[in-house]
Amino acid sequence: MNYDITNKIEINGTKIGFDEPCYIIAEIGINHNGDLSLAKKLIDAAINSGVNAVKFQKRNLESIYQKEILDNPTIDSQGTEILIDVLNEVEFNDEDFKEIINYCKEKNITFLCTAWDFVSVNFLEEINISAYKIASADLTNFPLIQHIAKLKKPMIISTGMSSMEEIELTVNFVKNQNVPFVLLHCNSTYPSPVELLNLNLIPKLREKFNVPIGYSGHESTIVPSVTAANLGSVIIERHITLDKNMKGLDQSASLEPHEFKQLIQFIRDSEKAKGSVIKKMTRGEVLQREVLGKSIVCSSNMKKGEIFSNKNIEIKTPARGLSPQHYFELLGKSSLRDIKRGEYIQFDDLK
Repeated sequence: MNYDITNKIEINGTKIGFDEPCYIIAEIGINHNGDLSLAKKLIDAAINSGVNAVKFQKRNLESIYQKEILDNPTIDSQGTEILIDVLNEVEFNDEDFKEIINYCKEKNITFLCTAWDFVSVNFLEEINISAYKIASADLTNFPLIQHIAKLKKPMIISTGMSSMEEIELTVNFVKNQNVPFVLLHCNSTYPSPVELLNLNLIPKLREKFNVPIGYSGHESTIVPSVTAANLGSVIIERHITLDKNMKGLDQSASLEPHEFKQLIQFIRDSEKAKGSVIKKMTRGEVLQREVLGKSIVCSSNMKKGEIFSNKNIEIKTPARGLSPQHYFELLGKSSLRDIKRGEYIQFDDLK
């Protein structure tokens, strides 16, 4: 396929890309804390906010980590030890995921998922997932990317904790797989400091790689994500939580339901506000123009043939006569008719 910024991907019948409404993904991730009831509440909250899709994460820890580390996480870094402990606690099994998927179908919301390994991909393919998310951690994982690309489904690829050189290698690799994809600008700090988001990379990535670009945000506020949408992001992905103070690794980098709803409203309002590139007055402006606009008015009685000068014409509101833009054009010309003081000069008076 030919790749350019007008390319679109399609997820469950919804087109995503240039000139389409921004596609909003609520990343539930592991914010469910291994609780199916909480997961369903998060799905409901996301739907109520107006999202296009909810997204989870699926891992097979035996496929991701070496056996020695899983058996004794303390032999690696403290960060790895903490992460493995959390993942062991919160990871859903296949039956849990099937229940979540069925719940999404009942609620008529698109289910998406980040597949962290081959085993997880194979499970998601069994349930016929509509698109695959590649985590920032796997941007360089060519075997996993190729495995997913062979399925010929759209891919959404995050670019956090990666260099521009690594992103370029992956973009070229994916293009060679001949599969549609969207690249997401991302900062993988949780939460991300606003001053380090570098949102100007969104148009830069679009220009450099000639593909649709989105944004995966981990900041604790909503403004950067609105900015990202206004910079042309075709997808906005944000973590959702019921409470930022809940237990969990990602809660502080998430948006609560009322924030998520506000984010989407701001993005939709921004889309409406962009409007058209054609400049024309709205009906309201026409009415305002008549009340507030200016006209050239005769300031003293004039006889036919009398010369227009700054002594007998002036600028007054409302706009019911000749525009003041013709003021200097009118000076020195002869009146074609008798004009009373206070009468509006008309266009025919210029002839």
